[in-house]
Amino acid sequence: MPFNPLDAYNQLTYINNNRRSRRLAFLTQADGASFVFKLIIFTLMLSSACGQAPTPHRPSLEATSTVLVSITPQLNQTSEAMASPTPIETQAMLSTGESHDCDNRIGTTLSIEIDSSISTQPIAFRIYLPPCYAEDSDQNYPALYMLHGIQSDDSQWVDLGITDIANNLISSGQVEPFIIIMPWQKTGLDIENALIEDLVPHIDEIYRTRSQPFWRAIGGLSRGGGSALRIGLKHPDVFGVIGLHSPATFYDIVYVSLWIREISIEDMPRIWIDIGDQDSLRDATLELIALLDELEVPYTSLLPEGDHSPAYWSAHLEDYLLWYALPW
Repeated sequence: MPFNPLDAYNQLTYINNNRRSRRLAFLTQADGASFVFKLIIFTLMLSSACGQAPTPHRPSLEATSTVLVSITPQLNQTSEAMASPTPIETQAMLSTGESHDCDNRIGTTLSIEIDSSISTQPIAFRIYLPPCYAEDSDQNYPALYMLHGIQSDDSQWVDLGITDIANNLISSGQVEPFIIIMPWQKTGLDIENALIEDLVPHIDEIYRTRSQPFWRAIGGLSRGGGSALRIGLKHPDVFGVIGLHSPATFYDIVYVSLWIREISIEDMPRIWIDIGDQDSLRDATLELIALLDELEVPYTSLLPEGDHSPAYWSAHLEDYLLWYALPW
């Protein structure tokens, strides 16, 4: 059975909705003469209270409960295997008003593994759930898949600050909430098939996503950018948005041309390309841009100062997220 990170939320909701009142527990625990005596005392107390003041209307617990869940997984950066996260902090707050508004401004980031149908090794990934994901149970969200560089793992985007920036943009109302999935492309893992065959279906099954291509994006930096270009162009029925951040395309530009020509105009994904002026991959990226111009493929480009480094990506990360999320 796949791991459900909101088990803690479900358990709290069940407890709150099925908790017996103290008065019911008092009566059901009494027996014999003790029961009669306690029942008389209880009736007199109730009658006295009713005579002093009218009983105010109390909304049912089911209609007014708001449960905030904060889950912080234990991460092992050096291990090849990452265990499913265990909630180490769960806080429940019950409101007495009729509003379901959520004031939480911080999303939840989990580290998870799932079995793969195409590989003997599991697929590890991190997932960012936006603020109020647990509370807004009727809302479905766009999904952004972000691939890391060749010498990194699924922690790279978090280290660059992607979750902090997403929190700020969402809580300030600049963009609508969205989910971020950050797969770990381990050595020997076919990331294209892992995403298409296993990870995307898993995410759509377990989490409340919007599954049409318009609402699903794939992006990456360095090698991850090259993978995002290949996967996005070969699967426009899955991804309607492609983001290339200092992309490393380890294949001939002819393949890119063939993939593009297979896509109809109405199914062409939105495309973003950025690279610094001191980046060693700049010439290859400019060649890709020239091809898009030749094939009349629309795209957005950013060619600022900068090199192939975390400082460059971190400095432009807010631009990336705004571009991905504003059309949503």
